[in-house]
Amino acid sequence: MNRDGFTLAEVLITLGIIGVVAALTLPSLIQKYQEKSLVTSYLRVYSILNQAYNFAVQEYGTYDTWEKSGVDDYNKIRPYLKLSADCPQGVRNDACFPNTTYKTLNPNVTTDNWSMYNKPSVRLTSGESILFLSDAAVTFIVDLNGNSKPNKLGVDCHFFSFYLEDMTAREYKPIIKPGGDWINSTYGKYCSYTGTWYPGNSCGFWILKYKNMDYLHMSDDEIKKRW
Repeated sequence: MNRDGFTLAEVLITLGIIGVVAALTLPSLIQKYQEKSLVTSYLRVYSILNQAYNFAVQEYGTYDTWEKSGVDDYNKIRPYLKLSADCPQGVRNDACFPNTTYKTLNPNVTTDNWSMYNKPSVRLTSGESILFLSDAAVTFIVDLNGNSKPNKLGVDCHFFSFYLEDMTAREYKPIIKPGGDWINSTYGKYCSYTGTWYPGNSCGFWILKYKNMDYLHMSDDEIKKRW
């Protein structure tokens, strides 16, 4: 006697197999999607900052003529940004920049709660948070997804700085680059998992070059070879 369809046992077995396959593959697919979204955000904010800086240069000159303070950088660049939240110096608000201590690529190393510095900060209409740190090396700290996790340097948090062409003369090119102005030192040459000084601080160079975050799935040695 011919039968049509499947028995209940066969259906349950099939559903079980589908469930196992989904459980194995779904986390990887979600992670790849999240990384792609962060890469898109990184490239967007990199373009936005450089465009704003170029407008500011036309009005105020290159960075070597600026005061080099968070307030001054904020006052000169902010008018050229499209904002959903605006927090001048002394105004701490999660709507502008997350109030949290950031992790790094090294699980044994944390960084700072930069919102405690009381520096100017903003949130772009596209969702990225920018803190105008403007210390000796780092100009901007950017959180690509605002208050969302993982709040980790080298993943959703990145440094940007003005391009220092001549370290001695402190002469700057009209461009903003990833990382700090220590890129010629051992601090910023690659995305390090094993370092202890802001591990992940220069991963933006990788993102600009390869348009991905594959370094998150590689060893330090593998990253160095491709750097």
